[in-house]
Formats: sequence, structure tokens, C-alpha cells
Amino acid sequence: MREKEIKFLWGRSGNRCAICKLELTPDGNKETLGEMAHIVAKSEDGPRGDSSLKETDRDKYNNLILLCPTHHTEIDKNYKDWPVEKLTVTKSKHETWVAEQLSTGNISVDKIDNTEFLQDRMSAWNELSRNHIAIIMSLTPLKISGDQIDTMDNSVQTALENAHYRLKNPAQKVNAHHTRPSEFGLVNENFPDLPKRFGHSFHIFRSGHCEYFRELGHDSDRITEMALSRKANINGAEHVIHYFRLAEVIDAGLAWLEQLWVNILPYEYMDFKCTIMNAKNTTLFSYEDDWGDSVFGYPTKSEALIYSDIIYKEHDASLLSLNVLKWVSNCYGLVLQHKFDRSGEYTRPVTLR
Repeated sequence: MREKEIKFLWGRSGNRCAICKLELTPDGNKETLGEMAHIVAKSEDGPRGDSSLKETDRDKYNNLILLCPTHHTEIDKNYKDWPVEKLTVTKSKHETWVAEQLSTGNISVDKIDNTEFLQDRMSAWNELSRNHIAIIMSLTPLKISGDQIDTMDNSVQTALENAHYRLKNPAQKVNAHHTRPSEFGLVNENFPDLPKRFGHSFHIFRSGHCEYFRELGHDSDRITEMALSRKANINGAEHVIHYFRLAEVIDAGLAWLEQLWVNILPYEYMDFKCTIMNAKNTTLFSYEDDWGDSVFGYPTKSEALIYSDIIYKEHDASLLSLNVLKWVSNCYGLVLQHKFDRSGEYTRPVTLR
């Protein structure tokens, strides 16, 4: 789900269930958690899923209705009593009611928005990246509303220190000695003095925001120097990122965020972002072909590359990982069809033609 669709839905629904008018929140007590239900199911075998509506349109505003947990269960369990037409009319009537109530001052609506908070984090990531390439994967509540997590609880510390630099070949966990409290919550952080550029910051905020920050400058400098020494055609790029290393970091970050969400984060939906800082004039090294020539992507023009999606707690983690890797490949003018080959190794992105 895209941010625009979510903001439309919550705003026009007045943060209330379209059936019973119960006021809802994106966090808090289970009884009042807002659930963004599909009118036509996301999959064909789901409630009301037998429809000509394209799969790409099923996560859009027109096919979503905001409900309380009770009524979300009701419409999906008794889907024959709640056909598409009835739900569409219910949503429309509810939004008309919300507009009337707002115009007369009978209700007020707290804005569901985390934009300002994320802009502040972008500024912080820019400073942490020390003018070189860094990647950040983050989960953010749809609304930042004060302290949600006791970050000094032992379970939170354990969850933080389950972060990995690498998941295999060999697996490498963080050093617990780098864990400390911060003004925002709890962080495991270490930035060696320059010119070493392999620092990290894994941070759990009291607000529920979590971020996995890794510097890529060390690996990038090494592969860039190697490419230039071989007089490889890097298409005018200033820095090269190794796809295999990038994929390893992305998978390690996603795995950690998944564990946090399952074990300590009290949300049904969260704003996921994968951000590559200082990406301008970087390119992607994919592989060497059968003739010994290196295959590179094309230099990017943006200072930051950002993948953004609103995801549900029960989302398909493997699909999210694949989508992020496809997005990275596309940003550099390459395409990726599958994440792994038959031997379980990362499939490398290729040129379109």
C-alpha cells in the first residue's frame, strides 16, 4: 500500500470504522486498532476475490475500507452478506457522514502522518553517512504519538542485539558492547574513524520507529578501485556498489526488522522504507560474464534512492525482499527476475537487452 492511499483512507474515514463509527488508531488497544480491509480481496481465493479488478489495483484507496477489528472479521467471515457493492456503498455513505460531521464541528480528526518525523530522520541519516554511500532500512508507525515502547526493557535489548551484519558465510552478529541508551531509545552503534567507512547504527526508538543503518563506503571504495585498475567501463560513475554485498546487507536489515515487529512492535501496519544515501553518480556491479567482462548498471542522478511501502504485519517477507532487490536493480538500469538461483546463491541482475 502506498502512503497516499493510506492518508486518503484514514482522512476521509475520519479515523472511524465505516460500519459502527468507532474511533480508531493505527496503534494502541486491539479493540480500537484501525484495519484497512480490502473490498475485493488481495488474492483471488480471498473474500470477494473473484473479480476482474487488477491485482495492482487491489491495494489502492478505491478498494480499501477502514474498519474496526470486529467488523473486519465480520465482513470476511460472512462475505456473502457483505458483497462488493454493499461495502462500496457503506464506505461512500460513511465518508459523506464524516464530511458532514466535520463541517458542523461534531467530530475532529487527528491527522495520521509521519512526514515531518521522517524528514528529520533523513537529515540525521545524511549526517551519519559522512558524505559517502549508506543504506538504511526502517519501520515507522503511521502516526508518531509519544512513547510506545520501554526501550530499557531486557526484551528490547535482546531484540536489538539480535541484529546481524551478515546472515551467513559466516553469520556475524553485532557487538553487544556497542549498545547504549540514546535520547530516542536504545542504539547499537559504532563508527570507526575516517577513512574507515564501515560504521553502523541499529536503533529502536521509544516512539516505535526502528532503523538499520549501514555505511557502504568501505566496500564501495574497494570495488571502485578494482574496477578502475582494470579499466572497466563504469559508464562515468564515481563510485561502484557491489550487488552481492548490497543484497546481503538488505537481507540482514530486513530480517532484523521482521524480528522486531513480531516480538516488540505493537502495530498492524507500518511504513517501510529502504533508502540509499549519497547515491548520485554511483553504479552497480553485477557480475563478470563468460568473456571476463564486468557487467555494470548505469549511474544514478538522485542524491537519495527511496523505496517506500505501507506493509501489513502478516505480509510476505520473502516477497518484500525480492521487491526491494528488484527496485535497486531497476534504479541502476538493470533487471532482476529471481532472488536466488537453484544452488541458493543470489541471482545477479542483468541488462534489459
